[in-house]
Amino acid sequence: MLRSSLTIESLADRPDLVDPLARLRWQEWADHSGRESLLWWIRTTQGEAGADGVPVTLVAVDAAGDVLGGMGLITVEHDELADRGPWVVGVIVRSDQRGRGIGGALMTSLTTWAADAGYARLWVNAGGRAVDFYRRCGFTITEVLRPPGRDPMTILSRAVPHGREARGR
Repeated sequence: MLRSSLTIESLADRPDLVDPLARLRWQEWADHSGRESLLWWIRTTQGEAGADGVPVTLVAVDAAGDVLGGMGLITVEHDELADRGPWVVGVIVRSDQRGRGIGGALMTSLTTWAADAGYARLWVNAGGRAVDFYRRCGFTITEVLRPPGRDPMTILSRAVPHGREARGR
């Protein structure tokens, strides 16, 4: 169940949240080659904290100021997919908070942001259980790529609703 005290903040407006969000990402994905260092995650998270467009990162924070999760939007995730974008990236919800609607709240806020910015479509590269999350958020699978020497990439996209529809009214 989603807490009423949850707020969604722009990382650009809350640079104090870079380190806690980077630490969440690092704890989840430090086993990825080339991304083992917490410093790599801090620098990447800082780089995704744009204030004037993409990249942008939103952060879910509780009443105590603790980071519960985050989600970003970048122009290009993989060079071979540069003909599409923007891309949803860095989606994380603290493990003890999963299943409470935080990811959905972040996606709603990010979709509203994208609508306000004039984007017509969002893209994401996902695998495993994450595919089901994105499908619940309105994404559909567009293709599955099997790049040589890499894990398969399930590519999903969704139209960005505009105006009142984007805000859930």
